[in-house]
Amino acid sequence: MDAPSHRLARMPRIAPTGPSFVPRASGPIRARVRSHALALAALLTCAASAAGAPLTLLTEENPPFNYAEGGKLTGLVTEVVQEAARRANVPFTLEALPWARAYTRAQAERDTCVFATARLDNREKLFVWIGPLASNLWGMYGRSDWSRPVKRLADLKPLRIGGVASDAKVDYLRENGVTNILLVPDDRQNPPRLFLPPDDPKHIDLWVTGYFGAVSVARAAKSGDVKLVFVAREIPLYLACSPQTAPATVRALSDAVEQMRAEGVLARTAGVYEKKFAQ
Repeated sequence: MDAPSHRLARMPRIAPTGPSFVPRASGPIRARVRSHALALAALLTCAASAAGAPLTLLTEENPPFNYAEGGKLTGLVTEVVQEAARRANVPFTLEALPWARAYTRAQAERDTCVFATARLDNREKLFVWIGPLASNLWGMYGRSDWSRPVKRLADLKPLRIGGVASDAKVDYLRENGVTNILLVPDDRQNPPRLFLPPDDPKHIDLWVTGYFGAVSVARAAKSGDVKLVFVAREIPLYLACSPQTAPATVRALSDAVEQMRAEGVLARTAGVYEKKFAQ
């Protein structure tokens, strides 16, 4: 089949001033002035802290959206998230983990986000969402000699499917009655299982993964050739942040992403990676 098409889609500055002139007061008036001044100072300190809190950004190995190359993390969504943080003046650290660990930490830890995350109904209240940043196709892959037709999700029910723990693609298949899924922590473990003998308990018939990174993942796993059998869904991807993330940080990042979208940055970045990972 033809390769499916793929489309994507400030911090206020307070000028320094000299000391203010406050008439001397005594008694209750002076107490009220001091009380108001202290309250205002505390409020400004909290606001500055919320706006400038360092952000922990978590991701996984999932090309072309996020992956390691030359000893550093890169990828379509990695680039977008880093540029948004730069524009929003949000300091951050970046860490790659197995998906299940990154996904769990982003729900529980303050000022922590995970990407690139599919926004599904069962996840809606777990995170604060920024995006969409890109779009992915969920594909079912088999060995290059696979010949059994798959035309709808129901055709997958009798098959053994390989997937990644806590992955949205697995949740989607289960919601649609496809439950015979064998899970691993890292997607690179899946392609070799397609080539195991059918009676091996780790054997899978098909592998559910992202369309744009499937071939490179299979190549990195040093498995045999794979081919796209069926496209299950197209899904937008987001930066998913803990509900404990500072609202000022979320607003600043969201504004930066929308500015980038309006400037065509998201579309241009997607084009670069689509060309690089074309199948």
